[in-house]
Amino acid sequence: MRNIRQALAGFAPVPATVLTLVAIHQSLGIVVLGAAVALMAGRSAQPHSPWRLLLVPVGALVIATFAVLFHAAHAYGDACFVVTVAAATAARAFGPAAGHLGRALVLPLIGMLIAPVNPGGHPLRTLAWATLAVFIAEAFVLLARLAWGTAAEAELPSTAAARVHVWRGVQSALALTLAFTIGQVVFGEHWPWTVISAYTVGAAARSRGDALLKGVHRTLGALGGTLVATVLAFAVGGHKPVAVALLLVVLAAGSYLRQFGYAWWAASVTAALALLYSLVGVAGTAALPLLGTRLIAVVAGALCAVLPAALVAPVRTGAVLRKRTAECLRSISEGEYATALRRLAALRESAAPLLAVRRFHDRRELRWVDALGALEPDLRTLAADEDPAALSRVRKALGPVADDLRAAVAAHKSPVRV
Repeated sequence: MRNIRQALAGFAPVPATVLTLVAIHQSLGIVVLGAAVALMAGRSAQPHSPWRLLLVPVGALVIATFAVLFHAAHAYGDACFVVTVAAATAARAFGPAAGHLGRALVLPLIGMLIAPVNPGGHPLRTLAWATLAVFIAEAFVLLARLAWGTAAEAELPSTAAARVHVWRGVQSALALTLAFTIGQVVFGEHWPWTVISAYTVGAAARSRGDALLKGVHRTLGALGGTLVATVLAFAVGGHKPVAVALLLVVLAAGSYLRQFGYAWWAASVTAALALLYSLVGVAGTAALPLLGTRLIAVVAGALCAVLPAALVAPVRTGAVLRKRTAECLRSISEGEYATALRRLAALRESAAPLLAVRRFHDRRELRWVDALGALEPDLRTLAADEDPAALSRVRKALGPVADDLRAAVAAHKSPVRV
C-alpha cells in the first residue's frame, strides 16, 4: 500500500497539469512540456518545498536560452545542453544544495527535448507559456506531496570524493556529445530520442555495471513497449480522447511498475509515445516506422552513455558495494537503525548489476547483501523500539560481514572508494 500511495502521489500531478493546461491553452507542445516536467518532478526523490517554485524564473531563463539557441543553430543548443547537464552533475561535488539546484535546472531542459518550444513566431509569448507550464507542474507536485503526506525524506549525504562527481560530469558531457552527434546525423528530426536515452541511462548510474544494466533494461523495455505500441497504434487510430486516456493509464502503470525494474518504465514511455503520435495525426501504419526508428535510437543512446562510463575513470561496482556495506555497518554499530535501513536499500540498488549475473558469476559482495538483508526485520524492530533479542541477532551477524569486508579491502590494497 505504501508503494501504491507513493506512485499515486508521484503521478497525480500529471493529469492535473494536463487538464489545467488544456483548459487554458490548446498548444500540444506546451501541454506535453508541462506533463513531462510534472512526471519527472513527481518521481524525483529530492525534497519538494515551496522554495523550489522560486527557481521557476531561473528555469525560464534556461528554457529561453535553450530554445533561442536551438532556433538559431542546433550546434549552439547542443553545446548549451551538454554544458548545463555536465555542470549540474559535477555540482554535486559542492554539496546537496548545489546538486538540487543543478537537477532543478536540468529538468526543464529534458522537458524541452520531449516537447520542443519554438520561439520563432511570438517568442516572448511562447516562452511565457512554457514558463507557466513548468510553474503549474511544479505547483501540482508540491500540492500532491502535501495532500498525500509523502514528502521525500532528506537524501543520505554523499560520501563520494569530489573528484568522482567531477568525473561523472565529464562522462555525461562525453555521452551527450556522442548522442547529439549520432542522433542528428543518423536520425534526423528524431535525434532527441538518442539524447534522452543517453541522459536517462547515464544520469543516475552508480557504476559502470549500473550503466550497462540500465542500458540493457532500457533496450528491453523499449522493445516490449514497441510491441505494445504497435497494437495501440492500430487500435486508437485518430480518436484523441481515447488516446489521451490510454496515455495517462500507460504512464500511471509505468510509474508504479518502475519499482520492479527500469525496463517497465522504458516500455511504458515507448507505448505512450505511440499514443502521442495519434494526437499529432500520425496513426496506424504511419506510426510503425517511427517506432522502429525509436528503438534503434534508444539502443544508440544507451551505448553513448555506457561507453564513457566504462572507459573514462570507471567506477567499479565492487568498489561501490564495499563502500555501501561499510556505511551500512557503521550506521548499525552506531545505533542509527532508521538510517541503516535506508543505507541497506541503497546497497541493494547498487548490487543490482551483480545480482543480475549472479547465476553465472557469484561475488563475495553479494553475500554481504544477503546477510544484511536478512537483518532487515530486526532493524525495523530496533528502529521502532529497543529489543534485546533483535539487538543480539544483529550484533552476531555483523561480525562475519565486517571481517570479510576488511579482508576484501586489504585484498584490493587501496582505501574503499566510490
